[in-house]
Amino acid sequence: MIRDEIDGIIQLFDQIPFDKFDEVLVIDGMSTDGSAEFLDKRGINVVTQTINGRGQAFRDAFNNTESDVLVFYGPDGNEDPLDIEIFIQEFKNNKNAGMVVARRLGDGAINKEDFKIFKPRKWVNIIFNVIANILWNRGNYVHDTINGFRAITRETWDKIKIDTDGYTVEYQSTIRCFKYKIPIVEFPTHELQRIGIKSGSPAFHTGIKFIRLLISEVFLSIISKYKNQTKT
Repeated sequence: MIRDEIDGIIQLFDQIPFDKFDEVLVIDGMSTDGSAEFLDKRGINVVTQTINGRGQAFRDAFNNTESDVLVFYGPDGNEDPLDIEIFIQEFKNNKNAGMVVARRLGDGAINKEDFKIFKPRKWVNIIFNVIANILWNRGNYVHDTINGFRAITRETWDKIKIDTDGYTVEYQSTIRCFKYKIPIVEFPTHELQRIGIKSGSPAFHTGIKFIRLLISEVFLSIISKYKNQTKT
């Protein structure tokens, strides 16, 4: 998934293990910096979005592939391409896993804010993690409910029915795996620094969207519980 990530693409392209996968697809969020053209010239299948948004990018990826498992990777520099093959191994080791997440929190993991004294992004992520685990998780604690560096089986995707857009797609997918008791496997990753001058998602507005999603999922749980009680 890309949108104006030409700096990262140029630097990381040769490190990505394209040959380890049956299909390689790039969802382009209407880039204007030559990202899509760079990849297209190198034989990568590029699908340009007609409806923008990260959540839509996930839907576009599943709609344009036939693979049973999709690994989501963004070449912005935060995600180590050396970790991509680990997803394959984790699914081999955990046959029942519906989702695998590269976690930036917990033992053995490194968050890009760890070297700072003030860690607002990391602390907010931890808060959202704790809330989701307390409300819905009845299995092993999941340390990183939000990180986009993850892999999802098609069976899981079809079951959890993601309907959000933007950067809340990962959080919703984790929450709905909790709700459906779909096993999630994590492995520690070293989050790296972003390549280039482009900034990430706006923190305040993104935080508001996460709160809205959380409230929405709580209401859906209440409605579902009420319907189940009325049936019995």
